Amino acid sequence: MDNFEIQLNDALVDLFNRMLRVEERALKSAFGPAVTATEAHILDVIGSRTDKMYVSEIADALQITVPTITVALKRLVDKGFVIKTASVADGRRFWISLTRQGEKIFEVHRMFHKKMIESATVGLTDIEKAALLSCVKKLSNFFILTREKRVGLGNKVWE
Repeated sequence: MDNFEIQLNDALVDLFNRMLRVEERALKSAFGPAVTATEAHILDVIGSRTDKMYVSEIADALQITVPTITVALKRLVDKGFVIKTASVADGRRFWISLTRQGEKIFEVHRMFHKKMIESATVGLTDIEKAALLSCVKKLSNFFILTREKRVGLGNKVWE
């Protein structure tokens, strides 16, 4: 890597780590240890919809397996953040929706992200905003392609 790539890599790693720590602290200050950032992101997916979601839809949105989200949802049910309701049409499937406490966490989490984006873009021109968005989308596309196993390292595809 050249000097620019090293600096960019360091900045991105630092940004990612800081975002996680600050988000965790914000959630803990609002709700105590009751909710993690990962759980808040699950609640965010559920809360983003105006209607209930199937378990498989949540897994797809988060790009994780159904068994993984099922375990996480059980914890969220036990904590009182989501409601799991059997589908009338197919009893093997479950609808997931937020409880009032889950909605509160969703709202606080959304506000955190809103403030983060406002802070990151304050004072940027429209051209700078477009360039920033373009760069982030390109970086995101790398992760999409890597997940789909179309990008690899040498002859190996990253798993």
